[in-house]
Amino acid sequence: MENCTYFFVEHVVTDKQGWDKLRTSAEDMTVDKARSYPEWEGNECVLAIPTSDDKMTICLWKMRSGTSKDEFQAFIDRFACGYANNKVFQVEQALGIRKLDARGYFSDLINAAQGRHSPGYLDAPKVWLTHHCILDREGFSALNASIADKINKTCTTPSDCQTIFPAGHKCCLTLFFTGNDMVCFESTPEGVTYDDVKKAEDEFTRGMSRNYVYEMDTAKGLNAFHLSEDNWSQE
Repeated sequence: MENCTYFFVEHVVTDKQGWDKLRTSAEDMTVDKARSYPEWEGNECVLAIPTSDDKMTICLWKMRSGTSKDEFQAFIDRFACGYANNKVFQVEQALGIRKLDARGYFSDLINAAQGRHSPGYLDAPKVWLTHHCILDREGFSALNASIADKINKTCTTPSDCQTIFPAGHKCCLTLFFTGNDMVCFESTPEGVTYDDVKKAEDEFTRGMSRNYVYEMDTAKGLNAFHLSEDNWSQE
């Protein structure tokens, strides 16, 4: 994350028809042409995934180093054209971000506009987002430190990290924000339900955070195929 600043956005969609137009306006675009479009203002989106109910889309943006939260908020409100309410978080630390870049995002954007769907996340059938609103900062930090310590002591290959989570569950992206919020992206097998994930997150955090869980639709996402447990565990 050197020489850049990342921001995470939760777009709560208020005008679905208008929002969908942002996704389908790239029929005659190439990656290089896309980078030069004025509405991007020279900034780079590296990931976008809607929830399975299409009520919210999350995006991860790579901005020039030193961009303030207020500056980014003003930019993203212009970019979203009033089609969504945009809640912004500044990323302080990230795991699993290494292969997320604008080229992958634009490739999926162009394919979607031309009627070709993204492969989505390739390592597992389902992906879930949990937004942790931290209530006990000290306790939550200690919990994360214990996970890091366990990984350092027991994991020599990415597959070893599977022993840390329930069978079949994998972490593919974790973003720590400034302030008292963080998000985790977790993949699971088919058959795992919202109630299963919510229960597991609540038991794991033991009252140290409020946990908001969303099922994600990675096939409608842009650049989700560059998420992986391997990238997460190696960072």
